[in-house]
Amino acid sequence: MGLAQGKRLETQVMKLISPVDKLNEVDPLIKAGAGELYGGVMPPDWEKYGLLASVNQRTFAGAQFESLESFLEGIAASKGSGVPFFLTLNSPFYTDDQHPLLADLVARAAEAGLAGVILADPGLLRSLRADFPRLQFHASTLAHLGNAGAVRFYRRLGIDRAILPRHLSVEEMARVVAAVPDVGFDAFLLVGKCPNTEGLCTFHHSSPDKIWPCEIPYKINVVDGDNSDSIEHVVARQASWSRSNRRHGCGLCAIPHLARAGLTGLKLVGRGAPLAMKLANLALARDCLDLAAGSDDFSAYRRQAVAAHARRFGSPCSPNVCYYPEFYLGE
Repeated sequence: MGLAQGKRLETQVMKLISPVDKLNEVDPLIKAGAGELYGGVMPPDWEKYGLLASVNQRTFAGAQFESLESFLEGIAASKGSGVPFFLTLNSPFYTDDQHPLLADLVARAAEAGLAGVILADPGLLRSLRADFPRLQFHASTLAHLGNAGAVRFYRRLGIDRAILPRHLSVEEMARVVAAVPDVGFDAFLLVGKCPNTEGLCTFHHSSPDKIWPCEIPYKINVVDGDNSDSIEHVVARQASWSRSNRRHGCGLCAIPHLARAGLTGLKLVGRGAPLAMKLANLALARDCLDLAAGSDDFSAYRRQAVAAHARRFGSPCSPNVCYYPEFYLGE
């Protein structure tokens, strides 16, 4: 996959999508280049469900707005700046008695200027789509929409966009995008790379130290079957994740190819991260978008992207944290 010689990429259509956790982050993130913001808040009375009933796959306070009032102010401020704000309600499923709390939250947010909701639960999607027809609905990566058939199913339920799973290659993404042209698609770009398939993962990310299950050293043993070289490779690869820094996850090299594939947005991970980290990631992504738009030489662009990653994170590239390892050459 290479850039067409003599043809500049039209990358401005790919928005940079940034997490936001506090009211005072809204303006700096927008000024830094965020084309969309996404974030969450605990609905009133949600604490009765405890930590393991996550409203949005984040269980620590720093990954939520501190109050519903500040959350609604953040939505209004974002809308006032012309930047859409999306509410994260992306747990894989919710119980029937939780739906009224979520519907009330969405109603309040919609009054404040909410653009849409990021979710995974098909039941919640159906009910919110019926009650809030003017909002956009984005299928989270927790929905695990890894092929065109899955996307079409969610499209029938009412999604407008889908965040494609982390494990797909750019070529696989391009095929899905081409097969479902009436849906927009986003892909992950920076930080948070995970060895597990997120939509199928049942680990709880509830550590107060923010050490996630895939970072904890553990050993896999083969219970049944042969100990072939392929099995040994899988075991060794899993063990290597406890020595990898997921916060260095990067897909910068793939930006030209993601643009050609027709992606709508590039999503930055980082709910709960400090503002300085969010701003640094936005600056890096924006710079690489500009580089890709101004180049018709993929090799030259790639060298610049690799160098930019090294400057930002202070470490070399690694296949573990490379979002699109088909472009990893082992520098």
